[in-house]
Amino acid sequence: GWWESVNPDVITGWNVELFDIPYLCNRINKICGLNFMRALSPWKMVSEKWIDRMGRKDLTFDIAGITVLDYLDIYKKFTYTNRESYRLDVIADIELGQKKLDHSEFETFRDFYTNGWTKFVDYNLVDVDLVDMLEEKMKLIDLVMLMAYDAKCNYTDTFSQVRLWDVIIYNYLHKQNIVLPLMVRSDKDDQYAGAYVKEPVPGSYDWVVSFDLNSLYPSLIRFLNISPETLLPGMHPEVQGRPVELLIDKKTDLTTEDDICVAANGAMFSKEKTGMMPTLVAKMYKERVAYKKEMLRLKQKLEDLENRMKRGEKGLEDEHAQCVKDVTKYSNFQMVRKICLNSLYGALGNQYFRHYKLENAEAITLTGQVAIRWIERKLNEYVNEILQTEGKDYVIASDTDSIYLNLGSLVASVPSLQHAPRERIVDVLNQLCQSKIEPFIDKSYKELSDYLQCYEETLVMKRECIADRGIWTAKKRYILNVWDNEGVRYEEPKLKMMGIEAVRSSTPAPVRQYIKDALNIIMNGTEEQLIRFIDSTRAGLNELSPEQLAFPRSANNLHKFMSPATLYTKGTPMQVRAAILFNHYLKENKLTNKYNVINDGEKIKYIFLKKPNPIGENVIAFISELPREFQLTPYIDYDTMFTKSFLDPLKVILDVIGWKTETVATLDDFFS
Repeated sequence: GWWESVNPDVITGWNVELFDIPYLCNRINKICGLNFMRALSPWKMVSEKWIDRMGRKDLTFDIAGITVLDYLDIYKKFTYTNRESYRLDVIADIELGQKKLDHSEFETFRDFYTNGWTKFVDYNLVDVDLVDMLEEKMKLIDLVMLMAYDAKCNYTDTFSQVRLWDVIIYNYLHKQNIVLPLMVRSDKDDQYAGAYVKEPVPGSYDWVVSFDLNSLYPSLIRFLNISPETLLPGMHPEVQGRPVELLIDKKTDLTTEDDICVAANGAMFSKEKTGMMPTLVAKMYKERVAYKKEMLRLKQKLEDLENRMKRGEKGLEDEHAQCVKDVTKYSNFQMVRKICLNSLYGALGNQYFRHYKLENAEAITLTGQVAIRWIERKLNEYVNEILQTEGKDYVIASDTDSIYLNLGSLVASVPSLQHAPRERIVDVLNQLCQSKIEPFIDKSYKELSDYLQCYEETLVMKRECIADRGIWTAKKRYILNVWDNEGVRYEEPKLKMMGIEAVRSSTPAPVRQYIKDALNIIMNGTEEQLIRFIDSTRAGLNELSPEQLAFPRSANNLHKFMSPATLYTKGTPMQVRAAILFNHYLKENKLTNKYNVINDGEKIKYIFLKKPNPIGENVIAFISELPREFQLTPYIDYDTMFTKSFLDPLKVILDVIGWKTETVATLDDFFS
């Protein structure tokens, strides 16, 4: 039949593993019989499979000879971005600007199926088209296949760091006629140190330049020659159990034989030959550097094309479309290597990995701490010397493998830059980084390499962002107004943010955009402009529907907080209480055939209500739409939503720079 003639290697779709596949298998079995269901497999083998997810068991089917790559799972795994919801409708809108076919004219899905058959078929076809368009844009299945082909593993093995690297190492050793011993399961009771994150001084900073250590953890594997067969027994007596500050201050005597590297946790590694892990890492790293270089070249070309199109130049559409595809292609090529490189550290710290050793994992993290704190100290000494200051901290923040250097004082000290255009200052800072700072960093890491008796000098730190302004509110919470990123120059600045509500999936999508617009004003406008924008935003939020304005969250541990007497127990988290109330009133109003109840672990939205109202509570949740049968829309508390979703997050930033959210009257204003 048609299925056998197509003979697919992969089936994909949105949530197909837990919905479409079990539905089709069960339906075919029920209507046509077991043999027809087994015919889905080229080997005539189809078996049930139970999956544990969020505390509940879900049924799916294993179709032998065909891989099910659920696009929902691929998207979650390889986009590295949290979304407020993972419904296809939401993701397609974010990524493509398109939505599923609207069927709101039908009361229930059954009504839709029964009374709108033609549109029901179109609805399913549109779903297929949306997934197809997502793949056309993002090439995530291509990425999975590239990883699988590189590692010589099954497609589904790419989802597991342990399995991926187990196969990579097995194949590498197999080529050398080396057979691995049987796996010995390890117990992992010990915790080990993580990365270093510096506590910044909250404030606004002019001319911030960030520097990034290239692939820090993979580089440290090469730096120390970390591998199971190079790890020596015992620990260095001068290092084990002692604070890393002694290493940073060079107060630890690391004198030992010439053929041994010493890690910051005291682990020692042989230098007699290159370990298998450093060998594999070096190959992948070299490939990634080449692919990333081409990707950045294409990104600059794309930026230039888009600027020419904005200026009205015609006939660039085909070249632009091809450039977008090329950027995606080389982005995937380098991303495959990046994922593999970074996942090796994850595997090394996993007790289920065949080559797990606590000493190896801790050697990486603690030596990483030394590497970033070492360069922080060196750069502070360097800038203090240039500006003839003493003991001033010019490193605003550091985080695992990055530092953020405040060069505002340096720019201010150069008379020719006092009134220079931004483009000129960016050029000067770029040249300074290339000709002075990066060579100084290289020299500093050479000193660290000699001190730790490293195997290979692999610590390379390059300039990343040049921003004319940066604002820090706390650890891992900052905004940068970026004009140049890794050599890609922008005509208009782009905001780089971390930990700010504008990039957090727990902030309602329209509010995220309002916050981004407000941040643009903070970075490039005036306090008066911001106050006017806040006033207009208040009016804009009042026009939003409950579905647009509600907070996205996950509803976890519903059963833990439920109470037969009072619905919910004391101390129930807000979103959980809202979900319990939704389920209760759904059942009380006999609406469970029209709306799905909220299950444990499900993505929901919740919104504040004014009291008194029909349910006597100040909050209610829902999955995708607030049931109109609850008659709660007139009671939406827009003032509270405006304050909690928009104003409060903004105040955290404004307090740091001394701006207000509204005009404050003074005595002078009164008498004038």
